[in-house]
Amino acid sequence: MDSVFGKNNPKAEQSSREKVARNYYGKIIPFAYADFFGIFGWLKYIMILITGIFRPIYREVRQKDMRIVVHKTCGLAAQNFMTSMAAINYDTCPMEGSDTWRVKRVLGLPIGAEINMIVSCGIRTEKGVYGERFRIPFEQVYKEV
Repeated sequence: MDSVFGKNNPKAEQSSREKVARNYYGKIIPFAYADFFGIFGWLKYIMILITGIFRPIYREVRQKDMRIVVHKTCGLAAQNFMTSMAAINYDTCPMEGSDTWRVKRVLGLPIGAEINMIVSCGIRTEKGVYGERFRIPFEQVYKEV
């Protein structure tokens, strides 16, 4: 069987990718996000500052940076969700300024949980919510450089 597939054996390729993924998520990520009483975070931060002098590097490695990383990741997930909804002809609207305390209570989330954004989904009505809908012309919003 190996002589037929040679180096292009899909099982071998998958296991090699699987090994890389397991190494990344099982060893590198826990190391990058581990912190003991804030000390390890500062050591990593100083190491990153020095390395950053010589080459571009990811700099959000301390415990307090994780909040920022998580909110960015949630924003990207929401963007992907909204694009997917548009693909199946639903409209979405990311909302800011919501009563997050009430939302957490309704959803049964812990007090320490943070809500990144709320996205409404549905099928639009042509008459709009507050009046007739309008769109700014694409040419006024987009400029090719």
